[in-house]
Amino acid sequence: MKTINRQLAGIVSATLLSACTGIPVALGTRTGGPTPAGTERTITARACGFQLLLFIPININDRAQRAYQALEAEAGGDFITNVQVQERWSYGFVGTQYCTGLQAKAVKPKSS
Repeated sequence: MKTINRQLAGIVSATLLSACTGIPVALGTRTGGPTPAGTERTITARACGFQLLLFIPININDRAQRAYQALEAEAGGDFITNVQVQERWSYGFVGTQYCTGLQAKAVKPKSS
């Protein structure tokens, strides 16, 4: 009986800890050389999640990835550089909202 309780405790612990993992995000366009010169514009994106009752994560762990995907969509294929990350949170009645905001420069390369 002790073995089953230990195994169950291990499974529950592993499940709870896996809810705390985030997804790494590589920011900016990867190039083999310097960022191309061209017209720059500022782009922004934001993604939020909610921590229900300070215990149940809802769209929390992938918010940086979702924000970066929205930033790429706004860039429309242009090079992304100078990415700035801003985290914000606010309390709600039944939990906390967490938001990741990204601001960057989109560079449209000059045509050759």
